[in-house]
Amino acid sequence: MTLGWNILGILAWLILVLYLIFIVQNIRKRHLMMIVKDRKRFEWKTTLLDILEVLILLCGAIYMFSITLFYNPNLENKQVLSSRVDYQPLILTAGNKRSYYVTARSDNKKAPIQTYTFYSNGNRVTVSSTYATISDGKNPMSVQAAAIPYSDKQLRQADGRYQNAYVATYTATYKKNWYNGLRMHAGKTAAKYYLIRVPDRTFVRELK
Repeated sequence: MTLGWNILGILAWLILVLYLIFIVQNIRKRHLMMIVKDRKRFEWKTTLLDILEVLILLCGAIYMFSITLFYNPNLENKQVLSSRVDYQPLILTAGNKRSYYVTARSDNKKAPIQTYTFYSNGNRVTVSSTYATISDGKNPMSVQAAAIPYSDKQLRQADGRYQNAYVATYTATYKKNWYNGLRMHAGKTAAKYYLIRVPDRTFVRELK
């Protein structure tokens, strides 16, 4: 059960919050005792204890922030991630002058980012070039998709099966274990990438 593992992360954050409440009350109590009982406004022992408690809180908070918000897993780490690649044939769209498989649109004038739209498995899919690439060369693996652990052998088999017109969707999911649960990521999608394969660039309709 996904929530069951992720409860570990929720409990860890709850412990940090409770510890914060504890040290606030504890620091306040010590300082009141120091003023009322010992009639002092400063004491090295009390100050050092305050610093120690705050440092423990900061270390715990930094660690939890780093593993829950800023963790970037290695896609080939089988202990953390499970992955799969789904292959679906592209559907040819008839245009006024020529037919095409993909529409590439440049919407952002400040950055070289495009959106790709294609039809596959009866669905219309639109994705950003941040998470997708078009491959139209002899090698099905494009330079942009090299960081994704696609199987070159399976891509070449898909070339023959779908006549170089398909989308290979890579999906990585965090495994359901205590380590990912502590991050509150267990069972969630870690990465999704689309390798859009076309026979050549003439099957891409470019819009500006």
